[in-house]
Amino acid sequence: MTLQPEPQKKGRRYPRRKQPSEVIILCKHCNGGNCIKKGFTTSNQRQNYWCKDCERAFIEPIPPNLFDINPEDEYQKDVWDCRRLGISPSVGKQAYTIKFTKISQPWLRQAGKAFIKLSLSTLGFSSALNKVGAVNKFSVFLAKRHPSIEPAQVSREIIIDFLAYLAGQKIAATTRSHLIGDLRDFLELCYHNDWLPVTRYLIRREDFPKRPKAIPRYIPEVVMQQLNQHLDDLPEPVMRMVLIIQECGMRISELLYLKPDCLLQDRAGDWFLRYYQFKLKKELTVPVSKEVVRVIQEQRQYIQEHLNEPYEYLFCTTYCGTGFRLRAKLMSRITFAKYLNKLAKQHGICDESGKLWHFQTHQFRHTVGTRMINNGVPQHIIQRYLGHESPEMTATYAQIHDQTMKEEIAKFRGKVVNISGQVVEPNDIEADDHELQWVKKNIQAQALPNGSCALPAISKGCPHANACLTCTHFRTTPEHLPTHKQEREETLKIIDKAKAGGWQRMVEMNEKKLVSLDNIIESLEEGGEDGCQT
Repeated sequence: MTLQPEPQKKGRRYPRRKQPSEVIILCKHCNGGNCIKKGFTTSNQRQNYWCKDCERAFIEPIPPNLFDINPEDEYQKDVWDCRRLGISPSVGKQAYTIKFTKISQPWLRQAGKAFIKLSLSTLGFSSALNKVGAVNKFSVFLAKRHPSIEPAQVSREIIIDFLAYLAGQKIAATTRSHLIGDLRDFLELCYHNDWLPVTRYLIRREDFPKRPKAIPRYIPEVVMQQLNQHLDDLPEPVMRMVLIIQECGMRISELLYLKPDCLLQDRAGDWFLRYYQFKLKKELTVPVSKEVVRVIQEQRQYIQEHLNEPYEYLFCTTYCGTGFRLRAKLMSRITFAKYLNKLAKQHGICDESGKLWHFQTHQFRHTVGTRMINNGVPQHIIQRYLGHESPEMTATYAQIHDQTMKEEIAKFRGKVVNISGQVVEPNDIEADDHELQWVKKNIQAQALPNGSCALPAISKGCPHANACLTCTHFRTTPEHLPTHKQEREETLKIIDKAKAGGWQRMVEMNEKKLVSLDNIIESLEEGGEDGCQT
């Protein structure tokens, strides 16, 4: 019996080959899997994707095994991925690549790579990006003005031409200073490390433009009042962010990266906020009010109740669309500013001139610094509170408000009396004369613990010894009244003791001093407020 083969089914000549399972790309924004391809990037030819769930674009993630490559291979490319080099990208930004594609001269590009490689070992990623920008600018200049130049031909004349080129680019003086400074560092390192055959001191101190004095971009009080009046219309997390930043004056990146355990309490029960300053690479601890403590505790509870996944920060962002739906991802500084400007437009938050106010995140830091200056906080305390490295950084906020200036001028209108209790200076100081009066009281006169001496400091000196209260050059004001009263009590004790010991000379000297004190105290108490008119 012959066995007949089974007839094969039509349409399938061979067995179906098992297809490999497709790799599912998850959205880096919402972690959803409903993503489609949208072409390639032009810089490093990586796949672009579009998420249908949150309607946002993203670039394909780098497979973990790509991070195991040799960093030296990455340094040979014209586009570096800092993650493959083991370097953290910029805080609060999406940038993580350094591009040398704009440097058209091969010799300059090679030296630029060596320069940035060294910079990344000592500076942050953002600083390295800025230095690449300076080399890029110099490359564009050479391509336009000196297209066939060789490295040995880069001379002082070329640099002077470049400075003139920058001056004609409508670039702010501060930006030009940074560009010139970064290019100076590049050329100096090229000389020291033999990257290029250039000479030293191609860029000199006099090449830097005069930078205008920085004026703080603080938020006027009238605008702050309107903002706080409508805070309830912001999403709860955003409202809490505003309450914290307007008291603590931190940078927006420092606010966004706050940890849930950022609060500290000392033995006295006072609270402190601890956060990391990315710009200066240090941790800072500042005292905070109980209101801010309560806000942070509420936000911590909010995250625990509404976010059903582990998250290491205090604040997070939201999905696209209406409402605030939490996502386990940091909010960007742009998103935070958008919430505030949307609120300003919704409620017409304007300055005193009626112009709609445009909020910028760094304005809150300037506002805190300016407020502290105008509330009489010493500058070194403000420097410590804001975490500044130098007094010059704090001096940026030393802008005196009109009301503060008026109050300071009023202090110079106080009654000034001599040892006889007579007013020796008229109370007619004009507002525009306050600087002259300050010089008169603080430079020409000699300061004393309980007043001042009208004898100029540039004179040959006082002819008396410890006898200011019996001297016609002595001047004092109502603010020293408690000191005078205390000194009167001590003088009475000295007189009693001198009489008991039979020290007649000491009795006479101190009785004369007592008469002066009585005249001064009586005059200051009777008319101390007459000269404080505004």
